[in-house]
Amino acid sequence: MKFRTKIKILIACVGILTAGFIGLQVLKYHASEVERRVEIVLPEARRITKSRFVKRSSRAATQTQQVEENTDFQETETAHIPEKVPTAQSSDDEIKDFIAWLSSLEPEDTFDETEQADFSQENNAREDEFDYDRYKSQIESVIWEQWKFGLEIHDIEQYMSAIWEDDFFYTSDLGTPDNPDDDLIFRGGGQEREGTSRMFNAMESIDLNLSQRGNIEFLNETLAMVEYEYDLTFVQHASGEVSYPSGHMFFILELRENAENTSEWRILEWYDYATPYP
Repeated sequence: MKFRTKIKILIACVGILTAGFIGLQVLKYHASEVERRVEIVLPEARRITKSRFVKRSSRAATQTQQVEENTDFQETETAHIPEKVPTAQSSDDEIKDFIAWLSSLEPEDTFDETEQADFSQENNAREDEFDYDRYKSQIESVIWEQWKFGLEIHDIEQYMSAIWEDDFFYTSDLGTPDNPDDDLIFRGGGQEREGTSRMFNAMESIDLNLSQRGNIEFLNETLAMVEYEYDLTFVQHASGEVSYPSGHMFFILELRENAENTSEWRILEWYDYATPYP
């Protein structure tokens, strides 16, 4: 009788240990599945894709590769394309490196018919997934109807609705392109809101003329770059003094979800290349 009782106790213990072992393996499996899914889902943020996007840069890289293939002993200067788009949290050196790349860009290349045909055939699948016309329309609306219009009517909320405040930064070369040491960098939407509010209080009127240079270029599926020439007219409240800043600037815009969980494009970075005063 005692022997049978011991057998039952032993079988019960083995059963508990077996169930515990199986449960542990199931937990490990699910944990590994979660880790694997996280690795798959989380993208590498703000990387520049050297494929369907940035036609000028891709072409420059191709030309550089051809030069390297045809040159056995001569060192060649490669076209540097930054891997990542900086954010407000990036160091000044990283931002200045990206500024140098922007400054090196020439007016947009024009593809010949053969290049256009190859380009279209290679990217038909991506075209089906990425609605360029709709995104370009949304980006233009952000620049013209939110940012520019808010600036001209002195509406700070309209103006700031075009900006991602957390990662936003503004940088200017202060009209001295040959002297990067005096470049100005403002970080965060709070500084932009405060500075723009002070400008609204100081200026009686603000008129902005924009002229787009080239097409909107997509650095990847969620980042776009657009360049404008600009002419500003400022009239001060107290003195009536008029000033006419001008130059050209790049906007980097990002597509992400807002507080209402709706995807939209907003300005992430603003690179200002001012015309030197005479």
